[in-house]
Amino acid sequence: MLNKIRDDHASHPAVSAIQLLNEPLGPSLDMNVVRQFYMDGWGNLKNSEVAITFHDAFQGVTSWGNWGAGMWNLLLDTHHYEIFDNGMVSQDLNGHIKQACDFGNQMASTGKNTIAGEWTGGLTDCAKWLNGKDKGARYDGTLSGSSKVGDCAGKYTGSVAALSNDDKYNIGRFIEAQLDAYEKAAGWIFWTWKTEGAPEWDMQDLLANGIFPQPLTSRKCKLFLRTAPLTWMLTFYDRPQPVRLLSISCLTFLFQLFPWPI
Repeated sequence: MLNKIRDDHASHPAVSAIQLLNEPLGPSLDMNVVRQFYMDGWGNLKNSEVAITFHDAFQGVTSWGNWGAGMWNLLLDTHHYEIFDNGMVSQDLNGHIKQACDFGNQMASTGKNTIAGEWTGGLTDCAKWLNGKDKGARYDGTLSGSSKVGDCAGKYTGSVAALSNDDKYNIGRFIEAQLDAYEKAAGWIFWTWKTEGAPEWDMQDLLANGIFPQPLTSRKCKLFLRTAPLTWMLTFYDRPQPVRLLSISCLTFLFQLFPWPI
């Protein structure tokens, strides 16, 4: 099948990468088999002009640094969501942004071209049937084993325009933080372009309502977080203006995230 895909599509100018396997569930599989499949797939595609993409198999994006020696055109794919766990979905905005920034640092440290091949503006798991048909959501406590964090009204199904101003602000800041984080590595692919009515996930609707920056460099807040021994190093500025033109809303957010003097 991979050879068929290669022969039919690898030379097309619109095709820049072919992924060997999407989201193999590594914790439930023999990873020796997964790694061998990746190596065999790379062998079949190595003479094509596409990036040969492999998923991290939920082993942790930093676990692949010593794999692939002597192999070229490799692209490591990782999918980052902060909603499919009771602890993660209960975080406030600051917690979500810090986690995204930390993950961007991990992506940048892999020693390989690495992309966030799936991510979302979603701060909740409220989208209709996201956890399975009629399963409910962690965020509002309707999924078995979860505790209520907040209300899914307007986020179960609906439009970006109908979201509250607080939701729009929070989703926008979360998207911008993730753009900054993943661009420390090789980039990103947003999931997804269009939905049937899941406003946190619908890039087309987020763009139309000014929540997703357009152009992509037109970001209201710019915050790079880099870990260093015993400290955090910050660079915070608006694009493309210097620090003195930093918006009040971004300054307020910065001091919420780091309440000490800077």
